[in-house]
Amino acid sequence: MAIELQGTGTGRVKRPTFSAVVAGKLKEMIERRKLKPGDRIPTEAELCDMYGMSRTVIREAIMSLRSEGLLVARQGIGVFVAETNIQRFEVDWNAIRTLPKTIMLMELRMAVETEAAGLCALRRTKADAIDIRRRMEKIDAERKEPKAINVWYDHQFHLAIARASKNPHIYQLLKMMAPVVMPRIKLGAIVDDSSKDSYYRMIHTEHERIVIAIEKQNESQARESMRNHIAAAIERMRRLTASLPEEDLHDAYNADPTLMRSLVRGVADDQE
Repeated sequence: MAIELQGTGTGRVKRPTFSAVVAGKLKEMIERRKLKPGDRIPTEAELCDMYGMSRTVIREAIMSLRSEGLLVARQGIGVFVAETNIQRFEVDWNAIRTLPKTIMLMELRMAVETEAAGLCALRRTKADAIDIRRRMEKIDAERKEPKAINVWYDHQFHLAIARASKNPHIYQLLKMMAPVVMPRIKLGAIVDDSSKDSYYRMIHTEHERIVIAIEKQNESQARESMRNHIAAAIERMRRLTASLPEEDLHDAYNADPTLMRSLVRGVADDQE
């Protein structure tokens, strides 16, 4: 049952993504009890055949439903319909394909991660501090391939700080939000070769300030550094998209398929 997206022919209508359509189909099956709590959903290969979609599309659809709390993954077994019917934190993946909606989620990220950094500075172990610095250095080492890998390592750096806060709720929230809070603009489209080095030096400086504050166990400085880092990211996002024509803004927010595949697979495989 291949899915087709129908447009109006105007060229201006923003249609739902394939992953959003697949997620909607699966959600409908859950709501109609065709898939009941505790049921295992079809495998990726089976879903690819059912909907005529690639594995990347299927993985993104599954991750969106996991972020809503509708699905849970069990390592080595499969993905299942969640047993509980609790109130869920929901983010419409289509909605964040606009700058204002993306900034709203970045503001949420700033609120949570600012506190996470302060708690991390207070509670981190020596091993935590070493791990956080190692992850920052990994970002620096891999920066030659920004489209394919940098956002994934940046995500791991921020998750390491959340984990070291010793508050599992903060960690789980940020882990759940991962596919939607990471900036979704293609870095390759907005950071050209002439400005790439200065861009990464700026990011490194912001990360270094956070890491030093955590290493010194300076709670207030860690909070301030994290807040400044994410506020700067929001401002960069505003500036970098300001020059894009309105009709191109939607395309600018399409995540690089390789990047998203890496992020989705990595979150699914993360057992920490």
